[in-house]
Amino acid sequence: MQNPDSTPVTVSRRLQASGRNGALAALFALFLDLLWRVAAAPAGVPSIPETVVTAVARLTPTAIFGWATENLGSLAQNSLFAAVLIGIVAAGAWAGNIAGLAIASRRFGVGRNGRLLAAIAVGAVLFLVVTAGVFPLAREGFFAAGSANRGILLAQAVFFAALWALAWVALDASPGTVAAIGKQTGQTAENMSRRSALRNVAAAGLTAGVAFLGWRLAKSPVAGDTLAQRQAAAAIVSRARLDELTRTVPSEAAPPPAAPAPAVAASPAAAADPDLAQFDPNPEAPFAELDAEGKLTPPITSVADFYHVSKNISDPVVDGAGWSLKIGGLVERPLTLSYENVVARATTQNITTLSCISNELNGELAGTAEWTGVPLRLLLEEAGVNPAAVDIVFRAADGYDDSIPLAQAMHPRTLLVTAMNGEVLPPDHGFPARLIVPPIYGMKNVKWVQEIEAVDLDYKGYWQTRGWSDPAPYQIWGRIDTPTSGEQIPAGSAIAAGVAAAGDRGIFRVEISLDEGATWADATLEPSLNPDFTWVRWVFPFEATLGVAKLWMRATDGEGTVAPQEQNPPLPDGATGWPERAVQVVTG
Repeated sequence: MQNPDSTPVTVSRRLQASGRNGALAALFALFLDLLWRVAAAPAGVPSIPETVVTAVARLTPTAIFGWATENLGSLAQNSLFAAVLIGIVAAGAWAGNIAGLAIASRRFGVGRNGRLLAAIAVGAVLFLVVTAGVFPLAREGFFAAGSANRGILLAQAVFFAALWALAWVALDASPGTVAAIGKQTGQTAENMSRRSALRNVAAAGLTAGVAFLGWRLAKSPVAGDTLAQRQAAAAIVSRARLDELTRTVPSEAAPPPAAPAPAVAASPAAAADPDLAQFDPNPEAPFAELDAEGKLTPPITSVADFYHVSKNISDPVVDGAGWSLKIGGLVERPLTLSYENVVARATTQNITTLSCISNELNGELAGTAEWTGVPLRLLLEEAGVNPAAVDIVFRAADGYDDSIPLAQAMHPRTLLVTAMNGEVLPPDHGFPARLIVPPIYGMKNVKWVQEIEAVDLDYKGYWQTRGWSDPAPYQIWGRIDTPTSGEQIPAGSAIAAGVAAAGDRGIFRVEISLDEGATWADATLEPSLNPDFTWVRWVFPFEATLGVAKLWMRATDGEGTVAPQEQNPPLPDGATGWPERAVQVVTG
């Protein structure tokens, strides 16, 4: 006589019920994992779904990742996070099916013990998938061997798999599941309906809880008082302009200069190029009017408006009171400094432009700020860095790491900063301390620094292992702020304006073409706040004629190098090319 539990219909129903129970068990485990992450996890320790996001991101072709970062920003990362949460629930359903199939085949016996053994076996597989599959892809190493948080990550994986297994056993042992496979339980339809309703309510509640906690992790940090931050940025501009006048205007006792100083200092390359040497920008251009109309990037970017790019779904919130900075490796005197120790040393200010290597031409991933910090060389000299060191490695509270060469670390402009535009670094910009290295892209300006190590090798950091540039020097970059893409402007007198930058080489010249490169004319440059470390703003008046106006822009850096025309995407060395704008000129 055939066992009723082994009929095709019964097996199919068990698998369906076991799959639903597996999905619900995964929701339960996800909810508790995310709740722990939001409420109790140490800074920088990710939840299981965040680790999966990191692994998936590292498997994503870098060109696609760079495009998504520039064009979609945090939306791309948050969409991936949502997809991973759904995928984990789907994986729970699949695991439930496998466990249900094992029970139907009586591979682990029958009854409660059989269900428990099946759940433990499948839970062990889930544990191995996470620790031997996801962790290495997320750069944590097999069984988290490469992570500073190995114990916590392993414990989290154990508990996640165990929670799934126990929840699945509890759900699969319910009379509802038994009824679903056709057993005689003696329950009334009313009882079965009530249990099904409770299951649906639990599923809805857990789904809502997971969605809320996921949103809580992914939501942008509070920007604070944006008006005050913009006023602070404007005050820095005023002070920098005043300092510039103090430096350039002679006192009454001093002899007058033989000739007025140029607004932009001539470089050696300019001295060899008469055309460049004769170029003298007019500082009287209508920058103030454009500022008032909101048509030009401010010289200093407020903290609220400064771009933010991160590998994390949720950036670490580090407790300054418990934070310390460790300096070790090839040094004579390893140091451990408290936050107060670092702040006491942080008396150097420098205004520099910072840009993401994913920034496209005309892109928004760039900003200029006044950074306050301590020259890194002073810390390395205090520790007695070995001259044989090749790279200085920086490790962050979120598990991120990168390096710069020793010579670059010893440059007086390389700072470990604790303040931005006169305010304490906000959490999303690297509190308690971050690195600022003016000549190189932002990915190597490590945030949330907690360890500095001198090493005798060319260390490849988080993004370099995915193909991004290791030295990462800034390309010549520019943006056309106005007119905007596709904008309609009236025929007649018009004006184009924007910014240009080239790391620590400065910008000597910006040219505009209205005939697709056949002829070029000089734009007027505004003197830089901190030559050669900040972007330069430019304006270009022109006569707009009816039809489509195409503007091309090219910049020349302080070494006399003209930006190449060929447009290349950000991967692997940063975007290159001439920014373009097409606008519709209509009857005024």
